[in-house]
Amino acid sequence: MNLIDVTKQFGTQEACVNYMEALRWPEGVTCLQCDSPKVTRLKTNDTMRKRLNPDTGEIEFKRVPGRFVYQCQNPECGHQFSVTTGTIFHDTHLELGKWFLAVALMVNAKKGLSALQMKRDLKVAYKTAWYLNHRIRKAMELVEAADGEKLAGTVEADETYIGGKYDARRKRARYDKEPVFGVVSRDGKARTYHLSGKPTLKGVVEKIKDNVAITADAIYTDESNFYGTTAGCIKNHNHQTVNHSAKEWVRGDVHTGTIDGYWGLLKRGVIGSFHQISIKHLHRYLSEFQFRWNNREAESMFMLVMAALVIGEAIPYAQLIGKLDAYGFLGDAGTEAE
Repeated sequence: MNLIDVTKQFGTQEACVNYMEALRWPEGVTCLQCDSPKVTRLKTNDTMRKRLNPDTGEIEFKRVPGRFVYQCQNPECGHQFSVTTGTIFHDTHLELGKWFLAVALMVNAKKGLSALQMKRDLKVAYKTAWYLNHRIRKAMELVEAADGEKLAGTVEADETYIGGKYDARRKRARYDKEPVFGVVSRDGKARTYHLSGKPTLKGVVEKIKDNVAITADAIYTDESNFYGTTAGCIKNHNHQTVNHSAKEWVRGDVHTGTIDGYWGLLKRGVIGSFHQISIKHLHRYLSEFQFRWNNREAESMFMLVMAALVIGEAIPYAQLIGKLDAYGFLGDAGTEAE
């Protein structure tokens, strides 16, 4: 769906709620507390709230639209909830119409959409746009995680490194970049991973074993030592290489042009749209580009993301900005967002 479609179909709060309700409860709304089907939908009254205009410094009043809430009619329960309760939308103060526009913008942005651009498009604060973008990326990540089908046909494997040009003024060492490994099936899907630490032959082969079907026709790689023919599952496939160091890019049907093109798209997004990305969120950016690549011919990209937003669990802001511990996990308290 493009912006015109979204604006026409979801122009009101009620239309947005109806769509999300159908996604979350296709067989009818049930209470989140007691699972009772006896639920009534209510609409609260519009209210006004004070806010400080960050540009003028003046106090102004802003209209807060009424909310659609559900009331359980079970006398032993009486639980009240909304269509966003317990979802990735949870605790959002942004109107649903802008959420829908944000999803449409991100699924149609081939090279990604920065938080600054989202801020300008939706006319929201940068912090809101940044948090919004990462929650949508989380939904894309959930869609990709649900697809457990292994790659078949002709598969290309390669690794790349994410990081800008060396600058002596920065903390990063000259060759200290983040390794990313990927496998791409020609005319098919991609799987990409952020590898913590230095890539190893064992780690790369394990990723191939987890993502490439044993019945795949062939695996093509470059001459890197990460793809030794005597290791793991590669020896069980028709594994052939091209020698890039000798400027051999293609030999008959053997080449890695498909995955090289994928890396090019990813890096153009990083350089052109995001400029820089945090290591702790790199896996989520990889999921975003992987989602768009894998669903590039699907007509349901918008619905897939919306369904994942409704089904997925909430991501607290404190968790997103938390520091990485020694094991690579995010804590609940941390620094300001990038």
